[in-house]
Amino acid sequence: MNKYEGEYRGAALQSLLLALGHSEALVEKILKSCGVDRIEPDRWYDLHWGCNVVYGEVVARIGPSAILAVGKKMIEAAVFPPGLDDVRSMLSGLDAAYRLNARGPSIGGITCTFDDDRSATLDWTAAGPCALNIGIIQGCCSRVGARPLVEHGATGCMEHGAPSCIYRVSW
Repeated sequence: MNKYEGEYRGAALQSLLLALGHSEALVEKILKSCGVDRIEPDRWYDLHWGCNVVYGEVVARIGPSAILAVGKKMIEAAVFPPGLDDVRSMLSGLDAAYRLNARGPSIGGITCTFDDDRSATLDWTAAGPCALNIGIIQGCCSRVGARPLVEHGATGCMEHGAPSCIYRVSW
């Protein structure tokens, strides 16, 4: 049984096109192997399909570094709440942004706590691979002019069955 149940907004999935736009033929192959010709920004797609099939296909064909790039580009394609204009508001607004782009009864979430003035801990149960999550964090910080260091916590990883991924972010 899949841990997640819900849908993912096409606009967020279009970050794939932004990140891999330099290779239109590759994007076409990935989309075709996922059973679609294009991703429509206003359409909602099955969450499992979006996270596991599309991103899984990118990892299989290119590798995890491509998913990191997709995460960084997500800030340009996904819907984000207004007023996120510094690192603290951006990181604390990640869950709200996720919920604008994912909907359903079991989609996970993102909890942010600040450790001090220049670091935060994110407890991440939202759907998606780690490389995507790290890319999203980096992209959000870059959007407001910060250069973050993102470290994966040692308490486990959702990709290996842990209930969440913990990310420590400093800037």
